[in-house]
Amino acid sequence: MGKISLATIAGIGTKVVSAVSIVLASTMIAYSGFALYDTVYTDRTAFTSSDLSQYRPTATEEEPTFEEMMTINSDTCAWVTMLGTHIDYPIVQGKDDVEYANKDIYGKSSLTGSIYLTTVNSNEFTDSFNLIYGHHMDNGGMFGDIEKYENDRYFYGHQDGILVTTRGIYDIHIFGRLSADAYDSKVYQAGDRPSSDFPNYLYYLKSLAVQWDPKTDIDGITANIQKYITARDRNIAENGKFVFNKMPDEVVKNGMQLIAFSTCADATTNGRQLLVGTMKFRTEPLPEEYLIGDRPIPLAAWGHGEAEHWSLLNAICVIMSLAVTFPGKAIRKKYRYVTADLKARRAGKGKLDIKDFSDIKLVSFLGQALLSVFALFWFIWTQNPAKPMVIVDRWTLGMIAVYVAVWVIDVYVIKNYKKKKPDQIIEQAL
Repeated sequence: MGKISLATIAGIGTKVVSAVSIVLASTMIAYSGFALYDTVYTDRTAFTSSDLSQYRPTATEEEPTFEEMMTINSDTCAWVTMLGTHIDYPIVQGKDDVEYANKDIYGKSSLTGSIYLTTVNSNEFTDSFNLIYGHHMDNGGMFGDIEKYENDRYFYGHQDGILVTTRGIYDIHIFGRLSADAYDSKVYQAGDRPSSDFPNYLYYLKSLAVQWDPKTDIDGITANIQKYITARDRNIAENGKFVFNKMPDEVVKNGMQLIAFSTCADATTNGRQLLVGTMKFRTEPLPEEYLIGDRPIPLAAWGHGEAEHWSLLNAICVIMSLAVTFPGKAIRKKYRYVTADLKARRAGKGKLDIKDFSDIKLVSFLGQALLSVFALFWFIWTQNPAKPMVIVDRWTLGMIAVYVAVWVIDVYVIKNYKKKKPDQIIEQAL
């Protein structure tokens, strides 16, 4: 038996290393694919699904029924909708304020959690100050849209909402967007509190405001909260419990309660973002455009654009642009061969008055690759798959133009060049 040469050992070692590298690379690719899928799936579930939206109470009913919703989760106590936003969810109340932080409406473990009312409050929403929690999702799911209220236009364009409870319907009007600390006990004093506390409390909230509606009348809100508290206490004393439809007409018209939505802030560990507003009884039917009905459910959950829709054709153009760059790999070996041969011939014949084929083609190939990368980033920036999908949008012509440009370069670089043999290219160059 002969000795194994060093070259053989080196060859075997190289193959082993290559095999291990392939296995590791395949594992990393598989894990990355799973992580991407898991992220998209998690973000997707942050929105109200079409299966869940069918249980949304009808806001035009005098006494909305939650019987269907209760069959899914008996902890359900309301449904909140901020008009024009992604905030459109059932509200639950757990045994503590941790239970639904990582549990969905179906009772399953979920990173998105649920929208839930603090246990300090009555689940009948009879308290003078009601506090609701939800996670901040970067794609706008759950309470992710609260962050957008920093913008003036968004704040003043999305102040109104509807709260449908087991007892009746309330109008919500947001007057403040705050930034606060999670451990600020002055802010997080939910529950039933005397009206005399509200002036100082509201002025303190105003000091933390990122946005504050200048039309907010703190004294007027306090007076209307007092009307509500007085009438509510009398209502409970007379009926043994709170009866929604037995409140005095004047209180129904003017009485108010305070409501707040709280979520985390990415930039600060203990940072919190809040929307604060009033809630008051609704007596008139909702205008047709405000009726709570089925809304388009986002088909995906990734992106940074703010368009109303995202275009499927744009995504197809980007994918095709990226796909046509792959044939470039087939000519790299040919590039190397041509370049090496030309250098060898030049060395023997001196400087030749020729164009360097490899440099010209490489520049073209880089242009093709850069256009494809540009198309990808353009799509990420302008499209938001968290929105409903359409076939085309205002960016589609640009996306098509980029794809055509990539395709033209591809034809020039690949189709015309790849057909030629290296020897033919060298002879033409010489």
